Amino acid sequence: MTVRLESVTFTSGDGETSVPSYLATPERHGPHPVVLILRGVAGPDDGYTEIARGLAEWGYVALVHGWKVRGADPTDGPVYADLLGAMTFLGSVGQADLKRLAVFGFCRGGVHALMAARAHAEIRVIVVFHGFAFRPARAQRGAEPYDLAEGVSVPMLVLHGTEDEQAPIADMRRMEARMRALGKVCTFTFYDGARHGFAVRTTPATPRMWRGRASTRPGASWRHTCARERGGHEWRLADGSRSD
Repeated sequence: MTVRLESVTFTSGDGETSVPSYLATPERHGPHPVVLILRGVAGPDDGYTEIARGLAEWGYVALVHGWKVRGADPTDGPVYADLLGAMTFLGSVGQADLKRLAVFGFCRGGVHALMAARAHAEIRVIVVFHGFAFRPARAQRGAEPYDLAEGVSVPMLVLHGTEDEQAPIADMRRMEARMRALGKVCTFTFYDGARHGFAVRTTPATPRMWRGRASTRPGASWRHTCARERGGHEWRLADGSRSD
């Protein structure tokens, strides 16, 4: 399918800050389901625009949110304001069907994904790639994903590496146990040997981790898609990973 990838700018919910971002859309009539992509801290934009383009080829509208205009470690206030701006912008995209809206959060963007799901009822599902259960000690203080999970009422898929050196698997296992105890709809999938950033081709860990491993190269992980059928929730896994 032919797709269009363009640079766009939306105004934050603070009414002042311009947020440079990228929008990928299918070159066919919509409306189309939507994915809001919340990038990680490390690596160039290319890895995320590549994901957005791939999603558009499958028939999704995808917005790569440029939250790093705030720096690598913003406080929660501007994050919430910019998420509001992103949602308002998506509402203005004629091809976008906000009744079918997912959020992909990578690394720090995974924290923002949980924040978004609590703040915006339009979001139907969130997917967190090598995210955090607890913010790193060096980060600014803010709401912890472990605590935010209690208020998340939509299905969540977590994709995490067993050798993540920035977000220890023990923390993610603890978050998994908490969500299950709370009765949340969630799936946690762990990739043996994967380090932080494995799901994005241009992050530093990727070339070392996935060279020669076709089933688990970057892109394979974000080909996990979520489907809601007959009132129930089903995760459709497109690769050979194990889901616990």
